[in-house]
Amino acid sequence: MSELRKFTEAELPDFIEIVLNAYPGTSSPSQEVRDRMLHQFNEIQTDDESRELFGLYRDNKLIAGMRIYYYHMNLFSKMITVGGVGMVAVDLLHKKEKAAKELIEGFLDMFLEKGVNMVLLYPFRPDFYKKMGFGYGPKMHQYQIRPDSFPKGPSKANLRYMTAEDKERVRECYNRYAEATHGMFLKTQPELEAMFKNPANRFIGFEANHELKGYLLFSFEKKSTTNFAHYDLLIKELIAETPEALMEISTFLHSQADQVHQVVWNTQEENAHFLINDPRNGSHNLIPSVYHESSLSGVGLMYRVINTKGIFEDLQDHSFNAVSLTMKLSIEDTFLAQNSQELVLHFIEGKVEISDSADYEVEVSLDVSDFSSLLMGVVSFKELYQFGRAKLSNLASLNTVNRLFLTFDKPRCISAF
Repeated sequence: MSELRKFTEAELPDFIEIVLNAYPGTSSPSQEVRDRMLHQFNEIQTDDESRELFGLYRDNKLIAGMRIYYYHMNLFSKMITVGGVGMVAVDLLHKKEKAAKELIEGFLDMFLEKGVNMVLLYPFRPDFYKKMGFGYGPKMHQYQIRPDSFPKGPSKANLRYMTAEDKERVRECYNRYAEATHGMFLKTQPELEAMFKNPANRFIGFEANHELKGYLLFSFEKKSTTNFAHYDLLIKELIAETPEALMEISTFLHSQADQVHQVVWNTQEENAHFLINDPRNGSHNLIPSVYHESSLSGVGLMYRVINTKGIFEDLQDHSFNAVSLTMKLSIEDTFLAQNSQELVLHFIEGKVEISDSADYEVEVSLDVSDFSSLLMGVVSFKELYQFGRAKLSNLASLNTVNRLFLTFDKPRCISAF
């Protein structure tokens, strides 16, 4: 029998050993690293409302552990509580013994008990977690841009350096952006502190009428061991509430052309190439026939609905594009049996009600992983149907069902966990 429970302070060093062995490429096993991790883990367990550490024990022996997160996420303009999991680490001697599976099962159960309907994670292997019911989130695009490709506006007059005294103003700016952007999380206190603790970080903000309306968090990275003047500027966080804020930040980046080789920008903005003058990344690669390589793209954040009925209750005030339809939704969830549900959903001019009636116009059937991505607006129903990932009882309803779930604003999330 296995036991999943929160770590005590005395048990944390054992978990540190498991983490260092499970992720040898992320940290050295030095005593300095161990001491720093122990300090961080102690802070999490004693003074952090947004994170907790849990261990998995068999026969009273620690074999694995994880870090869980408590977030507030914008789901189509409604802030809901969601759960996150990270640092899933298994003792090398106990790999392939289903310890990771038990951790994720325990993670899902924890948040079901709390009445949470959706959870998220960053996968070490997307295919592994897709089998557990997690669906793909939006892609991240990495642009490597010459600084002078950013547009030069008329002014940088409203930019200034940000200091630790500006923490609350930064939080307020970020949270306003999050509350206006589908998929974003509210900023947690540990995230806010980390932005100012790292000595490599530089921070500038845009002020208008004495209010912070945007900011740029960045650092520099050397590109040569022999040329001290050859380096890139790495954008870590760019928030712009207004076009004016974005233009002044863009002007700042443009002005770094005399020293910066490239600006590295990781963004979920699919159309970033409309902002910059030259979207090419410097590789000079062509994709047939003549498509210039502009960015690298990656799959990362994954969503999972753990209570299908509950998530529609969260969305009672959301407008499903003014569609009127009675639909039977059949969700297959092989990992979380209680979420294999059949619901009859009555949409009246876009508003949803869960119906007790057995009558419906069309049935939609799909796996919970694809449903999670569909619900968030990452992928359209038409695409899932075309790929054979969704079934539809009446083909004449394809466009209606597609419009039902269609969103013009794909989710965005820049929180790392």
